[in-house]
Amino acid sequence: MALAAAVTVNVALDYCFAARFQLGIAGAAWATTASQAISAVLCILYLRRKAPELIFARADCRMDGELLKQTAHFSFVTALHQSSLYIGKLLVQGAVNTGGTDMISAYTATTRIEGFANSFGDSGSAATSVLVAQNRGAGKEERVKESFRSSLFLMLAMGLAMSLIMYVSASTSVGFMLGTRSGAAFENARDYLKLVALFYMLCFTGSTFAGYFNGIGKVSVPFLGATSHIALRVVLSWLLVGKMGLPAVALATGLGWVLVNALWTVIKWGMERKVKMQTVKKSK
Repeated sequence: MALAAAVTVNVALDYCFAARFQLGIAGAAWATTASQAISAVLCILYLRRKAPELIFARADCRMDGELLKQTAHFSFVTALHQSSLYIGKLLVQGAVNTGGTDMISAYTATTRIEGFANSFGDSGSAATSVLVAQNRGAGKEERVKESFRSSLFLMLAMGLAMSLIMYVSASTSVGFMLGTRSGAAFENARDYLKLVALFYMLCFTGSTFAGYFNGIGKVSVPFLGATSHIALRVVLSWLLVGKMGLPAVALATGLGWVLVNALWTVIKWGMERKVKMQTVKKSK
């Protein structure tokens, strides 16, 4: 309801401020600010009526050292994780830039297409994290395992479907993004998309593993996987882009996903084996 109200107000104020009052970009900015403020007020009012226990109160203003320490740890590792992703993208972009304007145009087009595809994987990772965290917090370890298995199966199915769609529609989607179906840029982008599509189910299963480890509080494991993926992707991209063109980046990306899935599978197996051994010792 709050989101619908914010969108409606935003559109109406955009028209009033930008079109009627001729305020231009500033008018659009004011419209967005006002709509978000209205949305926030509506959310607060809703919480006060339906879930008053979620409203921040004076009694909540106390220091919890252990919680602060844990939050700082999670925040630091997550910040490193995100920054490493962007550093990796910059280094890969550097390798792509050596191929000239056609390769740069092709890579820009494919990253837009991949951004859309990745949104499904990111959503699945977030959902897995929530399910696992809720059941882990409730002490329901069997439900934790069940949540992971169900998420992995669903994400694998989605990944296979996305791989097929990306491969079959490579020429159409790239042609739409570039505005042409001929030339070096089109060929580079099409070949890149077809090659990376062969690995895309591993991107989705990797997102499931990342969500699982985040859900159980092992945030350093996704960071380790992301760093390994980036390192391999950057090195292979720089080594192969001169010989293979843009498909070298696709191959590097796919092999990085293979490495990450294998690494996270081994880590998860090791953690479960350790728990079983501890359980056996306690039973004795």
